Amino acid sequence: MQRVLTDCKKDQLAARLFTREGCGLCAELVEHLAHAGLLDRLDLELVDVDSDRTLKKRYGLRLPVLEVAGQVIFEGRPDPEVLLPAVRAALEGGS
Repeated sequence: MQRVLTDCKKDQLAARLFTREGCGLCAELVEHLAHAGLLDRLDLELVDVDSDRTLKKRYGLRLPVLEVAGQVIFEGRPDPEVLLPAVRAALEGGS
């Protein structure tokens, strides 16, 4: 597992991006978050589903899967018109 942001700040929400090595859609999702200025509000952990059989079975065909504050809020091809409002709503609900 890897953290995208290393310094967790008080105003950040815990988030996990279920991914796998070389996942272009996962990289695209992170780019959308960064471009919208939302990445710095998340303590984002990258979770490689290939490292765990259960995670691979659960999320392998749905990648990328973004979980914020323990809730899956987005999965699949990153559409900024759906992704960004979902992340903003999670951030507002978790603040």
